[in-house]
Amino acid sequence: MAAQASLTVTTRGTANGAPTNTVVYNPISAGQMDPNGYLVSHWQEQTAVSAIGFSDVVVKSRPIKPGVDLQRINGSLSIPTLDVTAPATGSGIQPAPSVAYSNDFTFGFKLPTRSTTAEKWELYFRSKDLLTKTFLEAMVKSNEQVN
Repeated sequence: MAAQASLTVTTRGTANGAPTNTVVYNPISAGQMDPNGYLVSHWQEQTAVSAIGFSDVVVKSRPIKPGVDLQRINGSLSIPTLDVTAPATGSGIQPAPSVAYSNDFTFGFKLPTRSTTAEKWELYFRSKDLLTKTFLEAMVKSNEQVN
């Protein structure tokens, strides 16, 4: 099993998308078994003013077991945006922060046990390259549609 280390991720940076900054996601938990039989690892980027605003990376993998011919790997990235609150209510008490909305990215791999290492690498590299394509960037950034 790979050791869980901090993840350094490049951010968008400038208006045209040129990477200029990085954020660090620190390990929170590793290899915890969930009720569905997945091993779950969790990282957080903890720079928000409140814990409910921390950005999360979660990766789940179902280990290969006898009689199960498919390995599944699922992951997600969540970037919450906190509501803007008034400095204080009429009573002078600052309202608790709350999440206004969250931008999320999810991914998944289904890897048959019969597939070769080369086939798995091919899927990984094609997936990685697909995320860099202009049409997908336009859909995410500007809500454009493919036609």
